[in-house]
Amino acid sequence: MSLTACGSDAMEDVNQPNNPSTASNTNSGGNGGMTTFSHAGEYQSFWDITQHWEMFYHYRNHTGDWGNPAMLNFRVTPYVGLAYYDIDNDGEYKDPFNTVVDFNIQPPGTYPNIFDPTKNEIGNFVPARPFTLTGAGIPSYWGTVRLEVFSADHCHLIGANVFAGGTNPNGVFFDIAAPPAPYQPSTPQEQSLLSKFGKVFFYRWEAVNPATMAVVRSGYIMPECDTNMATYWKDTTVTANLPVGGVANLYYNILSNDTGNPSYEVVLEHGTYPSEDTFSYTVGGQTYNYTVSLQTFLGGTGNPVSELKLTYN
Repeated sequence: MSLTACGSDAMEDVNQPNNPSTASNTNSGGNGGMTTFSHAGEYQSFWDITQHWEMFYHYRNHTGDWGNPAMLNFRVTPYVGLAYYDIDNDGEYKDPFNTVVDFNIQPPGTYPNIFDPTKNEIGNFVPARPFTLTGAGIPSYWGTVRLEVFSADHCHLIGANVFAGGTNPNGVFFDIAAPPAPYQPSTPQEQSLLSKFGKVFFYRWEAVNPATMAVVRSGYIMPECDTNMATYWKDTTVTANLPVGGVANLYYNILSNDTGNPSYEVVLEHGTYPSEDTFSYTVGGQTYNYTVSLQTFLGGTGNPVSELKLTYN
């Protein structure tokens, strides 16, 4: 599935069954660490287990329109997992009010991607169907293709719930129904749980030559979050298996600046993947320098929860 732009809208040219993100911002001060409503601090996030807010995901391809020799396609694969830790990896996943699901009593195959592989409540990720921002348009929005994914769900896995229109006219969503091997087809129970308690932890990105469709550079990227800050983050002692081998420690939030309470959000250990990557690519004798970056913000139209973008100079 790929996206092109016409005017200010991102468009799809392959089917993958959103109104632009709209929400008010509520800002307060804070100093460092994880914040839910603060612009201060290194890591800013909207996720809190006591507040099931809907989230905003924004994507940009700033490499220009057709005719620009620097233009690259930007293919993105989100990896989704359960966003919170209940402090007890006993197979009974709880929020502050009740048991959400007891994995221990579910028939095998009910949660084939997010529990069965490890029997851990957290740290099991499933890739969504990739989508591509092509960079092409007549013209695009000032040389930028924009995609904004939003629904009333916590994580946008249910196509019927995603708002279509504006910068998501065809309702792109995080489609985990048929992930690639070795992942299993996602069940309705898995999709429902992740739509209520999931988030995108990291992405695989690919920069693609639009003329040859060759991948010129690829990598993984996640938000910058310093889990060494013990005031805010604690080791869950649960590890996550990464898609290209290896494992990463998982941390959970024990203090949010805005509330003074834990949010229980789970993040990958600092340094698992970068939050920014750079590369060079030569076209017609001219070398261009590109940057792929991911940043978290507060939320709403002015400050999306996260923005993943490809730029060049």
